[in-house]
Amino acid sequence: MPEAFINQEEQRLSDVCGSVDRYNGERRGKLAEHDRKIKGYEVERLESVDPREKDRLTKEIHRLSQYDPAKYLVPFEQLRTPYLAGLLINDDDPRIGRKHLLFGKQGLMDGSRVVVVDWRKAEISRLFYDWEEGEDYEEDIGDRERTGVIEKKIAYGIQQRELLTIQTGAGTLVKRDGLWTEQGPQNASAIRKEATGDHRMVDIVSLISKDQFGLITQQHDGCLYLTGGAGCGKTTVALHRLSYLLFNQPELFRPQRCLVVMFNRSLCDYVRQTSKDLLTEQLAVETFHSWAAKALRSSGVAVKFSAHQGQGLGPLKKQAGMYHALVEYAATTKAPDNPIADLGTFYSQTDNLSKHLSGRRQLEQLATAGEQILSGQRGELSFDDSGILLHLIQLRCGKEDAFREALGWYDHILIDEAQDLSLAELKALTFATNKRRSMTVCADEKQKILDFVDGEGFSAFRMDLKGQGLSSGELSVSYRSTAQIMALASRVSGRPVAQVVNEGPDPRFHRWETEAESLAHLARSLRVLLAREPKSLTAVICRYKSEAQQVYGALKGLSGVRLQTAALTFEPGILVTNVHQVKGLEFGGVILWNPTKGAYPVTELGKNLLYVAITRASNRLAIYHHDPLTDLLETAPKG
Repeated sequence: MPEAFINQEEQRLSDVCGSVDRYNGERRGKLAEHDRKIKGYEVERLESVDPREKDRLTKEIHRLSQYDPAKYLVPFEQLRTPYLAGLLINDDDPRIGRKHLLFGKQGLMDGSRVVVVDWRKAEISRLFYDWEEGEDYEEDIGDRERTGVIEKKIAYGIQQRELLTIQTGAGTLVKRDGLWTEQGPQNASAIRKEATGDHRMVDIVSLISKDQFGLITQQHDGCLYLTGGAGCGKTTVALHRLSYLLFNQPELFRPQRCLVVMFNRSLCDYVRQTSKDLLTEQLAVETFHSWAAKALRSSGVAVKFSAHQGQGLGPLKKQAGMYHALVEYAATTKAPDNPIADLGTFYSQTDNLSKHLSGRRQLEQLATAGEQILSGQRGELSFDDSGILLHLIQLRCGKEDAFREALGWYDHILIDEAQDLSLAELKALTFATNKRRSMTVCADEKQKILDFVDGEGFSAFRMDLKGQGLSSGELSVSYRSTAQIMALASRVSGRPVAQVVNEGPDPRFHRWETEAESLAHLARSLRVLLAREPKSLTAVICRYKSEAQQVYGALKGLSGVRLQTAALTFEPGILVTNVHQVKGLEFGGVILWNPTKGAYPVTELGKNLLYVAITRASNRLAIYHHDPLTDLLETAPKG
């Protein structure tokens, strides 16, 4: 056990926490002294009867106000986790020599001494991200070329000012119940979650790879397209890229003028709960439909949406041809005063729609819906109408127009899971950006799980972006799931086996004769798991919501078991959910419930859904079933 190394790192944390407290204490003192002086002068001015003296005191108050320490002494807010990564260098300049640098989400000075470097200061943090242990580095820092050797890179897991994990090239040290143990190379993110019991998105400042850092620090104008398989870090890289832009160019990227669009409410909750430090509370995180509703209100359009309206017309509205029909309609007609009436007229013009869309019967139904909108019989619109209505309004506006949230408003938009949005929705988001069209688009067509969205729309959107100078990057290394889990996912999806960082146990298959027997064994296994690993989080992933409710009903007697609702939480325990709810999330363990032929057929959608379910697991995967397995899993070796 490297006891001396652990003691050194624990002392380092103690020293840094002391610097944090000293800095914040001195800051409070300077602010209080400044306020005391201002108030003293204000009292003197109030009591003075000499006009000249009053003028002098007013000028002094104004002068002091210009040098308010609150303007330049920023509070250090990362009190519980002051840093996340460390780098030991041996610089060739003898004035620097051997030096231990610390990187965190916020920089910290103790007098003139740099204690923690903000990871977004790329010219310094590049030493950590672009070079490996033992390599000779050569970097331009400031106006000088620096050379030396990278002696050690360290990833720290700190919670509540307690050091819980230390990861180096030699392996990982984990502290549990006050005792340190050595472990081999493993998923650092998963280890931190298991050690702390906090299963929200882990800070990856210490885990960013060289390729990821290169994408994070790319140019700010135009669109960056990120693709790659499950667990490669698309969303995390995109969020850190946005944080990097906000930090380094605050005049171009204002948080209140940036937007993050996630696939569903669960992912919105996930990002909101875990990324406040990364993105600030001013930055909006929305689903497409929640954003579109706000943008329409900002445009002066009062409309209510209902999930019950327009049922059965979703596939038609999501076709790429709907966008092309919309563009032709806007170009050949004059806008009425009422945008909702404009939408009704558009839906009613079957001659235009039939040139771009297939499905005669659905087109007739859409025309009927348009007539109902025009006559006022339909008081609510479908959620599927929101993107079409918003983009119609955008197309009617002039090139120089701008509306809050709706048109030419955003400095940057991050779109996650873009493959599940229609072309009209993607275009509406594009029009909402300002002239620089600064966007980050994350997508993986192998994870498209909405069968009613036309996949050709995303392909067309990507081609349009290429014409505007699209920059792209493919993340090919999987950091989440183990090699064993990714091998199964590869066989299911038909995509090549990704480069994988972590190893783990083989997926286990458990077959039982009846549903009751399967549920009984599942409950028994979960009871043992909760007792053995009380800080872990395991997901039981069902295909459908109704199935998840049924499984939860059989398990709810177990302490720590909960059914996923709109309000997602990340406490340890067992989460029972369905596959559409877990898109983009990750869990230490996953139990795939009864994946049958009907649930996951041998179709593109079936493959994508099963791929998503399997790749939510970082370390452990088990399959429980009592009905015949889907053919996608029948060829897999059984554990």
